[in-house]
Amino acid sequence: MILWTIVPIESVLDDEPSTPQVVDVAVGHMRLLLEPGADGRTRIQRVLSTDPADYLRPELTPGLPWP
Repeated sequence: MILWTIVPIESVLDDEPSTPQVVDVAVGHMRLLLEPGADGRTRIQRVLSTDPADYLRPELTPGLPWP
């Protein structure tokens, strides 16, 4: 991609969002992707499992705090 602009490149690319830091944790037979929050608590970002019942567990809902 070519970007033609008279604005300095630092100004154009300065507002790129940073990628969130994610921690991969193994819990039993599944994996959880956890993301540290601004309040210091860790939240579930994603559940990775081959068992469909794991996705129906309410305590594994993405966005909820992880103990």
